[in-house]
Amino acid sequence: MRSKGIHFSLALLVSMGAFGLSGCGGGDGDSARVAQTVDASKNGVTNIALADTSTDGYVHINGKLQFNLIGTDNTGKEINLNNKATWTLSDKSLGSVKNGLFTAAGKMGTGLVLSASYAGLPTQTQDIVLSDANLTEIVVSHPTGVVDVCKNTTFVATTTFSDGKSYDYPLTWALADSASAEFASFADETKPELSTKKSSVVKVVARGKDTADKIITSNELPFTIDNSLTKLTLKSNKSLEMRQGQTATLTATGDYKNSASADITKNASLTSSNPAALTVNTTTGVITAESGSFNGTDVTVTATCDGIPSTLSIKVTKPEIQKMEIVAKDSTTATESLSVSVGGNVEPRIKVTYPSSAATDPEIYSGTNTLWEISNTSTGYDSSKVTLDSKTGKITISSSLIVDTSITATLSAKLLDSDNKVMTGSDGTELRDTIQLTINR
Repeated sequence: MRSKGIHFSLALLVSMGAFGLSGCGGGDGDSARVAQTVDASKNGVTNIALADTSTDGYVHINGKLQFNLIGTDNTGKEINLNNKATWTLSDKSLGSVKNGLFTAAGKMGTGLVLSASYAGLPTQTQDIVLSDANLTEIVVSHPTGVVDVCKNTTFVATTTFSDGKSYDYPLTWALADSASAEFASFADETKPELSTKKSSVVKVVARGKDTADKIITSNELPFTIDNSLTKLTLKSNKSLEMRQGQTATLTATGDYKNSASADITKNASLTSSNPAALTVNTTTGVITAESGSFNGTDVTVTATCDGIPSTLSIKVTKPEIQKMEIVAKDSTTATESLSVSVGGNVEPRIKVTYPSSAATDPEIYSGTNTLWEISNTSTGYDSSKVTLDSKTGKITISSSLIVDTSITATLSAKLLDSDNKVMTGSDGTELRDTIQLTINR
């Protein structure tokens, strides 16, 4: 027999030492009660009671039953205390309880009592009567019989057992026709939530096993997935230019004939035109920039539901550069100087290094927005005899240049942004480097 909720003054309980923090005992139980006391004071809870259940405490040995502990304050305002109360069973071999949800252990037993305590108020108890009645019938229903395409919806199953009662019992959910999988699916077959993606009429069934392991199948419930979607819009919560290693979350929003909008990301089909550059987690909508280029690799992400598409154009670039250095052709080692002979040429390169967090090795820069310059030339330098490609850094010396002794100059390279300003590295310094160039006879 369940005990009734009794009103106690929280202040009185405190004065009686019900919530004392000192004395004998200790451990998790005391800590839980202290936390409950603080919570009760915050919410003004002075009375608790277990809500009545639809089955009067009867539970099938293979089923579950949700109990609810309700707290009230002096004005009668109610608060659910399921995840704050301490729940216990008189016989743990017959089941388990968490946040008020009792799960039977699959065997018969008698005298089982569930207890719920909170903040030192009188413990509430409920007798649980276990049943091993046989499953005889399942009836599936839906409140409206229709759902907008690309939305989720929940069904109801009413079970009937040999004792005439209905229990919360483990069932599996499916579409009667396997070909209907292209229109909808139960992501978790143990839950009655249907995810839809194309308009159609499907038939829903629920199944359970009786005590002889015979499968009991419900009625086939015709269900309409309405073609009410008028527009699909795909958006990202981050910039559409993503550096390698960065992530973003996509949201697909559906507009419907009734002028309502809904987040239908989990129901839409999400694809990347270049998975090597950008991957899409079709479950969460999270996109990850996997491999980009210095000038950006263009990727199109598409969301589709019920044949209606929406796209986003995303540019995947290399990670932010930490520093740059001038190196000789076919080398990856930074140098302080290069030399070239009259009539010859030299082709320096730029090596870029990334922050360690980018997990990318140094590499030769292959971007196009660079600026190479020659300055601080010594006597004998004739600019008309020296050709510098300011984009590639290639230097060609005319054979007609007269060199009595070696000529020196400063060769510099800079990385520029789209506004032709010197880019800044991840450490805040400008991305530029200078070396000495020597022209020999």
